[in-house]
Amino acid sequence: MKDISIEGCPVVGTGTFGKVYRLNDEIVVKVYDDPENLPLIKAEQEMSKRAFVKGIPTAIPFGTARVGGTYGSLFELLDARNCNDFLIAHPEKTDSIIAEYAGLVRRIHTIKSEPREFPDTRKVYLDYLACMKDLMPGEIYSRLADFVSAVPESQYLTHGDIQMKNIMLSNGEMLLIDMNTMSAGDSAFEFAGLYRTYIAFNVYDPDNSKNFFGISRELAGKIYYKTAELCGVDPQRRDILILGWLRYLHVITIELSQPDAFMVKPTLETLRRLLDDEGIH
Repeated sequence: MKDISIEGCPVVGTGTFGKVYRLNDEIVVKVYDDPENLPLIKAEQEMSKRAFVKGIPTAIPFGTARVGGTYGSLFELLDARNCNDFLIAHPEKTDSIIAEYAGLVRRIHTIKSEPREFPDTRKVYLDYLACMKDLMPGEIYSRLADFVSAVPESQYLTHGDIQMKNIMLSNGEMLLIDMNTMSAGDSAFEFAGLYRTYIAFNVYDPDNSKNFFGISRELAGKIYYKTAELCGVDPQRRDILILGWLRYLHVITIELSQPDAFMVKPTLETLRRLLDDEGIH
């Protein structure tokens, strides 16, 4: 395994478990935050190959390297940059970028997997919920578990975290590079992830999109609502909102290095109202 340095290399993407750096005009490396993530790297590389064979436009890693005290996957991507940064650099192309982005989302949801070829998204969300069991009343936990379990089974693929920072532009083509969240499930899960990213995070932190993406709250909302519209999906659908807030709760309590316990109570109240079909006030 080769050793490489990312000193002075620009960040061109940000995923769930690390950052993507451009080494030169042709090669990028996805560096994982946790040095114990080597098994995850191998699993994601295998997932990328499976997704590519299915017809999903994804970058295929050609190797693994040591990067300081951790590891990274190497990709050959010409003149790569992430979709989010391209959107910021070319505001005049906002509508066309969102349209192409929505086309990618639609394309993924037309690809059918074989049974057990990819994880069941319902199981993924039930695992998220199980991690938070001690944070909520038993009645809310049971209702959420029943709700997730009742989502219709589907063998069609869903990425799970298809926000624009996880999409690379290379030679004018949109390519997915963060594949560890790929699963098979109802498209409601995909839009729940988008709702969490572009809407829910801004509810209690109006500057979230500005701080994380470098875009306004208004543009974040446009990305979500326009993408849903172009995909023929009601962006305010109850199942999407419930799953989106559940996913948000998991991020702020489990995934963040500094969990935001202050937001647990209002998020649980939002989930309770949605489960009661009262909407969001």
